[in-house]
Amino acid sequence: MRRGFVNVYNYDPELEVNLNVLDFPKASADWVDFVMANRMNRDYTHEYDIVKGPVANDNVYAAFAFYESGLLNKEQLIVELKTYKLVNQILLHTENALPTITFIEAKEVIK
Repeated sequence: MRRGFVNVYNYDPELEVNLNVLDFPKASADWVDFVMANRMNRDYTHEYDIVKGPVANDNVYAAFAFYESGLLNKEQLIVELKTYKLVNQILLHTENALPTITFIEAKEVIK
């Protein structure tokens, strides 16, 4: 038996005031460029406190691999990604972003 915990937080977007937020409401050319910069350049940095947008999970990364290899161009990649059920995420990149979340509880997970 393995045991772990999942922390639950409340995120309040109204507390984003004065923060540098990058929001990708859907897969787009700019989102592809951002994901590729993060994926291809280990030293990539940006100035955003918070980044919001679709999760580039394993299924999405397979499509990105076709893009990287030249089998898909950017427009074809975006069309391909529209066939996936993309889930959004909110990433806090700086300490300045921490006040946007409030700890709710820790849930134990036993497997």
